[in-house]
Amino acid sequence: MDYEDLFCPHCGKLKKKCTCKSEVRRRNLEILRKVAGDREDLKPIFDCEDEIVYYRIFEPLNPNPTIPVENAKIVKPLEEALKRKGIVKLYPFQLEAIEKLREGKNVVITAPTGFGKTEAFAVPLIEKIAKEGIGLIFYPTKALAKDQELKIKNYANSLGLKAVRFDGDSTWREKRDVLSGRADIILTNPDMVDYHLRNTPEFRRVVRDVVFLVVDELHSYVGLLGSNMHYLVKRLERFGDFQIACASATIGNAKEFAEYLFEREFEVVKGNHRKSPLHFIMRYTYSIYSAIKDLVKALWGRKIIVFGNSYKTVETVGWILKREGLNVAIHKGGLPKDVRMEVEKAFREGKIRTVISTPTLELGIDVGDVDVVISELVSYSQFLQRVGRAGRKGQESIGILLLRDEDAISNYYRLKPEDYFKDDFHCYAEKMNEEVMFYQILSMCLEKPLEDNEIREEWWNVVKRLEEMRLITKMGDIYMVSSNVGEILRKFNMRGIGESVRMFKGDKLIGERNLPIAIKELFPGSIIIHNGERLRCVDLDLEEKKAILEDYPYGNEITDPLYISIPIVKDVEETKDGCAYCSFEITIEVYAYVVRDVFTREKLGVVELEEPVRYSFPTKGFILKAPFPDYMDYEDYYAGSFHALEHVLIESSDALTGGGSQYMGGISTPDGDIFVYDAVIGGSGLSKLLFKRIERAFEIAYEVLKNCECNRVDGCPRCTYSYQCGNNNQPLNRLGAINILEKLLKGERGKLDVDRFREVVEFKYYP
Repeated sequence: MDYEDLFCPHCGKLKKKCTCKSEVRRRNLEILRKVAGDREDLKPIFDCEDEIVYYRIFEPLNPNPTIPVENAKIVKPLEEALKRKGIVKLYPFQLEAIEKLREGKNVVITAPTGFGKTEAFAVPLIEKIAKEGIGLIFYPTKALAKDQELKIKNYANSLGLKAVRFDGDSTWREKRDVLSGRADIILTNPDMVDYHLRNTPEFRRVVRDVVFLVVDELHSYVGLLGSNMHYLVKRLERFGDFQIACASATIGNAKEFAEYLFEREFEVVKGNHRKSPLHFIMRYTYSIYSAIKDLVKALWGRKIIVFGNSYKTVETVGWILKREGLNVAIHKGGLPKDVRMEVEKAFREGKIRTVISTPTLELGIDVGDVDVVISELVSYSQFLQRVGRAGRKGQESIGILLLRDEDAISNYYRLKPEDYFKDDFHCYAEKMNEEVMFYQILSMCLEKPLEDNEIREEWWNVVKRLEEMRLITKMGDIYMVSSNVGEILRKFNMRGIGESVRMFKGDKLIGERNLPIAIKELFPGSIIIHNGERLRCVDLDLEEKKAILEDYPYGNEITDPLYISIPIVKDVEETKDGCAYCSFEITIEVYAYVVRDVFTREKLGVVELEEPVRYSFPTKGFILKAPFPDYMDYEDYYAGSFHALEHVLIESSDALTGGGSQYMGGISTPDGDIFVYDAVIGGSGLSKLLFKRIERAFEIAYEVLKNCECNRVDGCPRCTYSYQCGNNNQPLNRLGAINILEKLLKGERGKLDVDRFREVVEFKYYP
C-alpha cells in the first residue's frame, strides 16, 4: 500500500479515523461488497453518512422440524388435527416440552417467534383437560388471545373440548359459557381474571377446577405487570392446585424468572431456530429520527416495522414520516382497540407498508409478511424477537439496529460490536412492591377470608396498613374486607399503580400519563407529540390530576425537564459489598426546562417555571457507597466524578436490563453516595436486576469511559452525559469517574451509612 493510501483524499485524516461523509460512504459500501457482494437492493442501506458498525448474514438455523409427529404418541384425534394444520413433524424442543409436561413438571419453553411454542404446550394441556379439570391460558393482550383463538379451538374440538376466549371483547354467550363452567379451556388475560376473581362469585367456583395454567409470552411480564401476575397466581392457588407451563422468547434468565414469579421449580426447554437468511446491520447514527426517515424512504415499497422503545420515540417518528408525506401508521398500547385492529388489518393486507410500533407488535399477532425490521437499541435476544416478525415465509429478511451517537451503551457496542451478542435480556419484577401488595392482599380478603397462617412475614406491614385504614377487619384468625373497599379496588390496574394525570385538549380527554413520569412530560410549557399531534402543556394541576394542552404545530422544538430528586430511605432489604437495596421515598421537583431541536438535539434555550412542580412517591432502588477518587485539581471535582459515575452506571445498564435505563432514575452526592431507583411507584424490579449484576455494570461503565474518543475532562454525550439528567449535565468529571471505577473493580468500597438518609440530608443532589 502506498503511504498516500493511508489518508483520506477529501479531508487528509487517516482513513481509519476519518469521519467525513465521502469516506464513511466508501467504507460502508466496502463492508457491503465484502459480506454480500454488489447487492443493488441493499445498497440504499449502506450508501449513507451514518457509520455501518457491523454487518453479518445469519443463515437459516435448524429451520425445519425433523421428528415425525407419530413419535410423540399424541391421542389420535388431536394428532389428526395437527396434521390437518400441516404439522406432520415436530421440532426436538416441542417433543421435549410435551414429554416433560406430561410428567407433570412445570416447564418454561423458550424459542423464537413462529416455531410452534403453542403446540408444545397445547398438546399436553388438551390431553390433560380431556381427563380432568379446566385449562387456563394467559395471554398478555386481548389481541394475542384473539389471534390464537381459532388454532386452540381447532385442537380442542378434536377431543370434544370447548375452548372459549374470555376478555372484554367476548360476547355475552362466551362469558356465560365460562361463568357457568361449560368452557374446558379459557383463553384470557391477567386483567380479566383479576376483575372476575374479585367481583364474580361464579368465576371463583370455576377456577377451583383449573388443573393446567399457561402463561404465554412470559417475557412480557416484566415490571409492574409481572409483580401483579405473581399475586394473581397466588390468588388462584388459594382455590385450586395446577401445573404451570410458560412460553417465552429467548431470555437470559428464563428459569430464574419463572421460579421467582411463581415460586415453584421449573425446567427449561429451549429451541434455537431461524427460518430464513437474516441480514443483520448495526448502524451508528447521529440522529435516530433522520436515520429512520432515510431508511424508510430508501426501502419504501417493502413491508417495514419500526420499533421504538417509548411512546415519545414512536410518536415523534410517526409525526416526522407523516410530515414527509409518507403513508405510515402508529401501533401502541393505549390506542382504542378498533384503531389498533384497523392498523393490523391494513398492514396485513398491504394497504399500509410501514408501521411504527412500541413493543406491542413484538408479540405473536399476525401482521402478515414483513421484510424489514428497524429497531432502537435493545438486547440481542429482544432484537431477535422483534426481527422474528420478518421472514416468516422463508424469504430473506433485514434487521437494522440503530445505535445513537449521544448514548453511552451505543458507543460501547460501536467499539465492541461482538459484545452485543453476549448480553442477554433478563426479565425482572418486584414482588415486594407494597403498592401492588396493598391491592392484591385486599383482593385476597375480598375473594376469600385471609387466614393468619396464609400471611407471609413480608406481608404484615401491608396487612396492618389495611387494618389501620379500616379496609379489612380481623375476626378470630381470619381477615375480612370492610364494606367500603369497592371504590378503592375500582382504581386498581394490573398494568399500572397509583395515580395518573388526565390530558385534556379543550374539554376533550385525549389520554393519560402515569405519575411520576407525568411531571417530567406535562409541566407547563412542555412540548409533546401525542397520537400524531404536536401539543403544548398550558397548565398542570396535580391536585386535580389534570393537564391542559393546546395545539402547537410550530417549529421543531422539544423540551427536556430540569429537576432535582431527593431520596429518603424507608427500609433496607438486602446488602452486599458497599451496596444496599432499599425502599425509598423519592421527591422530584421540576423547576425549569431546556428547549431543543428535535433532530439535532441542539440546545435552543432554558425556561424557568413560574412555580416548581413537585411530586413524592415510594419506590425501590439501591445505594452504592463509592470510594473517593485520587485527588485532581478540577472545579467541583468530587461532585462531578460521582455524578458522572451515576450517569454512566444507569446508561450502561442498558446492556444488562434490555434498554431499561429510561425507566430508572439516579441521584449522587458529593460524598460518594450513588442512588439508583425505579421510576415507578412502588418499584418495578429493574434496579434490583442492576443491583444483582453490579460488577458487570462496573466493567461496562469502565469500558465506556476509558474508550470514549472525546478525551474531555467532563466527558460528552457518548460517555457521561444523560438525556435524563435533571441538572443539565453539570458538573461532570470523566477522569474522576474512571479512577473510581478502577477502585471499584479492585473491590474497594466506601463506608456505607444508610441510616443518615432516613430523613432529608442537606446536600446538593445531582440527578
